[in-house]
Amino acid sequence: MFLRIQRKTSVRITFLLFGSAVLFASAARGAEALPKCCVWRVTNVKAPFYLVGSIHVLSRKDYPLPRPYELALKDATRLLFEFDPNRAPEFEKKLAAAAKYPPGQNIRSKIDPKLFAWLRENISAVNVEHNRPKKSPGRVAEFDTGVGYKPWWIAQHLVDPRNSSNMSTSHGLDNYLVSRARKMGKEIGGLESVDEHVAVLGRLSDRDSEILLRGAVGRSEPGQAEIDRMRKAWRNGDTAALWAGDARSRKEAPWIAARLVDDRNVKWIPRIEAELKTGKPTAIVAGALHFSGPNSVIALLQARGYKIEQL
Repeated sequence: MFLRIQRKTSVRITFLLFGSAVLFASAARGAEALPKCCVWRVTNVKAPFYLVGSIHVLSRKDYPLPRPYELALKDATRLLFEFDPNRAPEFEKKLAAAAKYPPGQNIRSKIDPKLFAWLRENISAVNVEHNRPKKSPGRVAEFDTGVGYKPWWIAQHLVDPRNSSNMSTSHGLDNYLVSRARKMGKEIGGLESVDEHVAVLGRLSDRDSEILLRGAVGRSEPGQAEIDRMRKAWRNGDTAALWAGDARSRKEAPWIAARLVDDRNVKWIPRIEAELKTGKPTAIVAGALHFSGPNSVIALLQARGYKIEQL
């Protein structure tokens, strides 16, 4: 089931995009004149080691990718994503379970009555039944059919970007790299366990979950304009613009922003460093925001003495 707006409304969707997707050259970048993008290379280790900033929702027109993405994919023998894509069915099942209230509870008593009233007026629930023909439309019902879902889940499903721009996770960088890596016989793994990845949103408090939902319905800027701006920043490797685009969420609820990005960066560093020490050609793939800002994976690794070059 997902939820959609019944009337035109601005929504916050940045957190949906960034985050809940080589021929090693030691010469200077100028020799190959690669375009700047969200790909970095650790230069003071023996084996090729890349950091790849992902955007989870793209369209077909975003391909082909800038050359550094293909270089990283070609050179790496293993790719590590935020969680192991081989365990995606387990993740989806556990995330869906975490999104639902226990029997006897629902969103009515968990959020402000005025917000609940707004949702009932403006949101419809679309239930996609598993046994229906693939081409038949989902059943649209009143919002009350979705009251068993938590606010963070509703916030994630308020807008389906595919409706207006042919954008979807199926075209996202993560899915593209996973598909290519499997065809090329690459090893695939994850930085977080499935349970850790589910817990990022699944264990949000009721208060914090409502804050995410309010952010999703309270934007003054059209969602598609925000998507286009952030997608352009990602493609150009403009981490300053990516970080600036998330400024509002950091200002309004810095502890939630830290939970989604900074705290996970800190947790990942020992794991990434362990991978660096294996000597295996590796590419770390995570949402582009994880490589942006003062507490980015880039900055934390540099503080440990690693030299990193943006391609």
